[in-house]
Amino acid sequence: IIEHQKEELQSLDAAKSRFFANISHELRTPLTLMLGPIRSLLKGKHSQEQQEKLLNIARQSGKQLQQLINEILDLRKLEMGKMEVHAEPTLIVTFFNRHASQFESLAKSKQIDYSYETTIPNDIAANIDQEKCRQILYNLISNALKFTPAGGWVSVNCSLQGNNLRLNVSDSGFGIPPEDLPHVFDRFFQSNRPGKIAEGGTGIGLALCQEYSRLFGGSISVESTVGKGSVFSVEFPVTLADTRQLLPAGATSETIEPEAISQASVVAKSAPAPEELTSKPTILLVEDNTELQAYIRLILEEKYHVITAGNGQEALNLLLNNNNATPHSALHTPHLILSDLMMPVMDGYQLLERLKSDDTTRHIPVIMLTARAEAKDRLKALRIGVDDYLTKPFDEEELLVRIENLLNNQVARRSTFTNKTAPNANPLISQPDREWLETFEEYVQKHFSSDILSVSTLAQEFAMSESTLLRQLKRLTGLSPIQYIQEVRLNEARLLLENRSYSSIAQVASKVGYVDARTFTRSFKQRFGKVPTELMGE
Repeated sequence: IIEHQKEELQSLDAAKSRFFANISHELRTPLTLMLGPIRSLLKGKHSQEQQEKLLNIARQSGKQLQQLINEILDLRKLEMGKMEVHAEPTLIVTFFNRHASQFESLAKSKQIDYSYETTIPNDIAANIDQEKCRQILYNLISNALKFTPAGGWVSVNCSLQGNNLRLNVSDSGFGIPPEDLPHVFDRFFQSNRPGKIAEGGTGIGLALCQEYSRLFGGSISVESTVGKGSVFSVEFPVTLADTRQLLPAGATSETIEPEAISQASVVAKSAPAPEELTSKPTILLVEDNTELQAYIRLILEEKYHVITAGNGQEALNLLLNNNNATPHSALHTPHLILSDLMMPVMDGYQLLERLKSDDTTRHIPVIMLTARAEAKDRLKALRIGVDDYLTKPFDEEELLVRIENLLNNQVARRSTFTNKTAPNANPLISQPDREWLETFEEYVQKHFSSDILSVSTLAQEFAMSESTLLRQLKRLTGLSPIQYIQEVRLNEARLLLENRSYSSIAQVASKVGYVDARTFTRSFKQRFGKVPTELMGE
């Protein structure tokens, strides 16, 4: 019994750790979409139309942040038994149609066939807690759209079964593995099965749906088949209301729109004409959050042609010309790819592996946008072959500098870890070369903080001349030994600055092997587009 309790506690602790890591991820995206537009507006260089778009993006992101915080607080109230039902007379059909219809444009942008219907007469009113019912509807429909690929369908149905109100949300998505089904309503639960895509989320949405259903005296259930889809059903008792007591549906709470409902800022632009493509470099932006997609497009479109994809699979379809319905696919190979890390269908890791293992796409530089601040997540991307990464919330000037640096140095400057891949990820590197590079990397990682680490000490350690070492490292990484050491040191310095590990620039410089803080600051600015003090002050 004690051993079983120990395992349960360890499992709960691990789940909570994942929850806090995911909360950090979920907070960083709306923060990016609030801080970024505000910084941009303060620079005062946008047209009236662009200003309105930026303000709408910031406003909507503030609402989404408020929604996330409210969910966390509600979960705590439910845990303490302090949550109450605030029922009020509501026209069911009006309420249902109003909130279900808000997902139409999101479904359209994801190329999902979305429908909603009800068999309840228009004049039937019932006493319901509008805000909690809205959250149930929002969470279930959002999840269905999130885990249904393009070409699939999502169907929502609302009905009265005797004295019970019933909501069914069905989809043709990926389905839930049998081993995960018993846990989908557990607090903090997110599947950690091998090969699972990094789709984000906090693991509290479905838990809230279950708690609210129980609070109403009802229940929630799920049926799912892997590869075919899922059906979520919520049912709880209601009392009919006198229509003379009605308030307008939703009058008690401010509507918080689903992610990227505001299509005014995210309408896809038509593909650029072939003659236009020669004047500006093309960037493929891979991002499932269409508000963030719209914001990044605003940042880039003055200097670059921007084409977009909602996840890794869509990006591959564009690049490999597998989607004939997409006008961008046959026009141009992008000069650079800017991709989010956590996305449904195919995440950034999987996209990166596919790109770096294909001869037609291996040469394209990739910048990864990540809301995950842990070093292990960055190292994983770096080892697969990412050329650079940027942590949310990011500064638009820094993004532009990173892109410009990569495009200017596309051949010469490659990430330190580009060629340290999984066994079959890069067929151009032989197994002996890979083993040598891993040993070399381990040595540099162990000694980079020493100011005596140099080309001569490396050559001596690996029993070769300095010229042989230069040729070997250039062949495998595209970097000279000096560039390699600097790349390792500067990336480590960035981690230390972001984690607030030291209180002064001189301490950070010394920790990563720089004798002179001014030299460190100059190198850091050249590499990342901003001075270390800017990073410490963010």
